[in-house]
Amino acid sequence: MTSRVMQRLPPPLLYAGALLLGHFLDRRWPLAEFPPAFRSAAHWIGLLFILAGVVHAFSAISLFVTSRTTIIPHGRSSALVTRGAYRWTRNPMYVGLTLAYLGVAALLGSMWALPLLVVPLYVVHRYVIPMEERQLESAFGAAYEKYRTQVRRWF
Repeated sequence: MTSRVMQRLPPPLLYAGALLLGHFLDRRWPLAEFPPAFRSAAHWIGLLFILAGVVHAFSAISLFVTSRTTIIPHGRSSALVTRGAYRWTRNPMYVGLTLAYLGVAALLGSMWALPLLVVPLYVVHRYVIPMEERQLESAFGAAYEKYRTQVRRWF
């Protein structure tokens, strides 16, 4: 795939695709099962991660909505959002997707999903985020550069 295609793939679709592939592989060629004593804990941990991921992602989305800017990665931003979760990570939506992914993997007991998480993380980190950062730098110049030096990409 070209980098342009990678940039335009919706990140939630990348995460969902890796998770579904992991679930399929678990059903066909299971790596291992959670021990019975751990299943209950995995269930609650999974729910906690899903809740944390959804809250994190939707709080970031709500900031974009109230700022009247786009959440589409290859769209043109009309505002530089630096409040809320954006004070400690430049990519709270991707952090939220990652947390939710881990939670669903725990609920499903999907061992294959764990190594497959590398795929969406790599694509987002290597292709999507750099494209977004170039657009933000172009649109907001010094304000974005200052923000970028003060706030980490992931955590």
